[in-house]
Amino acid sequence: MSKISQDTIRDILTRLPAKSVCRFRCVSKTWLHLTHEPHFVATHLSRHQKQKLILSSNKSLFSLDQEAPIDDDMLPSELDFPLKGDVNNQWIQMLGSCNGLVCIMPQPETFFVFNPSTRESMRVPDCPMSSHADPPEEVGYDVHGFGYASSVKDYMFVKIYKGRNVLIFSLKNKSWKSVQDFPYKHLLNDPGTPLNGAVHWLCMGLDHLPVIAALDLAEEKFSGLSPPESIVDSNRYTPGVLRDCLCLLHHNDHNRQRIFWIMKEYGVKESWTKILIAEPFFSLQPLCYWKNTKIVVARNRREILLFSTRDGTCKNLLANGLQVPFYVDVYVESLVSPNFRLN
Repeated sequence: MSKISQDTIRDILTRLPAKSVCRFRCVSKTWLHLTHEPHFVATHLSRHQKQKLILSSNKSLFSLDQEAPIDDDMLPSELDFPLKGDVNNQWIQMLGSCNGLVCIMPQPETFFVFNPSTRESMRVPDCPMSSHADPPEEVGYDVHGFGYASSVKDYMFVKIYKGRNVLIFSLKNKSWKSVQDFPYKHLLNDPGTPLNGAVHWLCMGLDHLPVIAALDLAEEKFSGLSPPESIVDSNRYTPGVLRDCLCLLHHNDHNRQRIFWIMKEYGVKESWTKILIAEPFFSLQPLCYWKNTKIVVARNRREILLFSTRDGTCKNLLANGLQVPFYVDVYVESLVSPNFRLN
């Protein structure tokens, strides 16, 4: 080992899976320090973009390797997470995933950012009370989101208090900041979708037409993206991400649907593309690509399917041990720390 240069060791370690690097941190203090360096973490992340599924089911979280051989049962692995096993746990809500960090709410109004690969976590401090008095009309829901602003190298947790006041918690500065009020209306109680340094929600604009509200985390400002013209009801769709493209996923409708939408070029209304599916569904969530040829989707929160874009057919991917319904998101294995020691 003494004959191997540090540069060679660094190059080798950045090519190993995150869990292997975590084990090798015990080899020496030199390796421990090396694998925590920001440049090392960034290089490792750029070389490891393998996506895994994270599922919330029956007060537990599970990880699922979606690239396992489809002829075998896909066996989920139970994850350790903050407050696991606490008697006060209810349904574990997932609020977004960026660069291997997943934001979860294991208990009402208790939020954590954690890395399933390293098991490191950080609790988001309680949000300061809004200084705005509740109006006499019906009070809205609190809505949340989580994203990464690459221009300022900061991960941020977003809370839209009562559907009006927008507050952002910076993991880098470890502080809350109040920004502009939410400029649209009829915001649903759905987590925001992170993409391109912004967090997205589908809602109704002031002109009573659907609009995708995009909160730029670095600029702390909202802009509106246009959905396909055929979408006239924001209650039936919610944004998602598929291979760095914004999607609109159909849900909450009694009419069985056979399509979902992908925005091939971010921010360009004309780039919305309709994807047809042969089998009907009540709700559909495209998740990721399987070996670059097919799409892994969750249908009706009860099945994980392999969808072929050629003929629209679906094949069931078994996920033994999961109770239904379940909720699912995608994350990548990484060494990124929620405590910002690495970022």
